[in-house]
Amino acid sequence: MNWLHRSLLSFLALILFVSVCPSLSQAVEADDVKPWWIEAHAVSGKHPAKVIVWYEKDLTDRFGFYALAEKESDGYRQFYVGPKVKISDRLTVGVAIGRETVPSELNGVRRNLYYDANWGDFSSFGTKETGPSGPWHKVTITYAVNERWGAGLMSEKDLGRGLRLEYNIPGTKMQVWGALLRDRDTGTNVLVLGVNKSF
Repeated sequence: MNWLHRSLLSFLALILFVSVCPSLSQAVEADDVKPWWIEAHAVSGKHPAKVIVWYEKDLTDRFGFYALAEKESDGYRQFYVGPKVKISDRLTVGVAIGRETVPSELNGVRRNLYYDANWGDFSSFGTKETGPSGPWHKVTITYAVNERWGAGLMSEKDLGRGLRLEYNIPGTKMQVWGALLRDRDTGTNVLVLGVNKSF
């Protein structure tokens, strides 16, 4: 078992410990708040498909932690964990550190910074990562048309910028989304299709 696998197991053990230890968690989560989120998405062209697992836990009304693990179809994988703080009712930010592995090439420390902002029917999520494989970022801005539909904009490094459409399946905490992005560097259009679920 290599260093990455041992670190990932330790990380998962920490999450389980914090989740089940009531003395560490003072915040009472609402019934509709789900700590786990998983997403799979596929991209047209030669871009790899990926699966992302996200976990977050509030330890107080303002402070908590989050974690991400990702695996791509080309063998790339990463994970990181770190604190988050609720700046206001509308804005949460977090910073994390972890590890990444590019098969047969390199591995090293991966760092992350993210924000999650909400203003009524508008929401935005942004994340930036740095590490040996280079910088990466993604930003989404969405307007909730109603309980089922959302529409907005998306920008992701190596894919481009463009329109994003979301459909929330009633009663399932599941969302299906698609984005048509334009990569200005290559002049190509990229179609991204994803599905995610909270639980």
